[in-house]
Amino acid sequence: METQELIMKKYLLIFISITGLFACVNIDHRRALFDAQLDVFKKNDSYHEVQTSANKSLKKWVAEDLRDIQVLKKCNWKLDDAVFFNSKKDRCYLLLLIQDKDTLAKQDYVYVMYGALENEKWNIYFTGLSTMVFSRDKYSKDEHEPISMAALSLLSREEVLHDYYKANRHINDEYVNKAYTQELKKKQETFLKKKH
Repeated sequence: METQELIMKKYLLIFISITGLFACVNIDHRRALFDAQLDVFKKNDSYHEVQTSANKSLKKWVAEDLRDIQVLKKCNWKLDDAVFFNSKKDRCYLLLLIQDKDTLAKQDYVYVMYGALENEKWNIYFTGLSTMVFSRDKYSKDEHEPISMAALSLLSREEVLHDYYKANRHINDEYVNKAYTQELKKKQETFLKKKH
């Protein structure tokens, strides 16, 4: 009886190992697919337009002293060069990488922003989507050492890539488009009215 139990445990361990290996390979394939796709996107006007619009919007909102964006004054931040477009390239997710400047900080962040082409102009939505939180002690030698921008980029891209592609390696438009809601628009309107 013990040998059967031992054999079952070995098979279970092998199954778990193989499943884990396929999961790693799968994320590596998705990352490689996205990197190749991003190289193509970067040659497209839509890519440059949404990046320019996002950077201008962020700087404008900070200058206008909008309350919910003041955190950027206390942080190092950078708009990641990744743009997760839908197939039509009229909706997308963007990643805002944020390193806390506080010497006692133990976490860094990535805000997921949204871009929508409306009346031939890219509108950027700052609020209403998730914020990814990464503990420094997990990715650095020191719990107070900021996670590098490159690492924040890689970590956050992997999170988005879980749902960005369908099994057939096509962009999952439903995933990209589902965030574009009336609620997102209302949250953005509220955000734009809140002065510090």
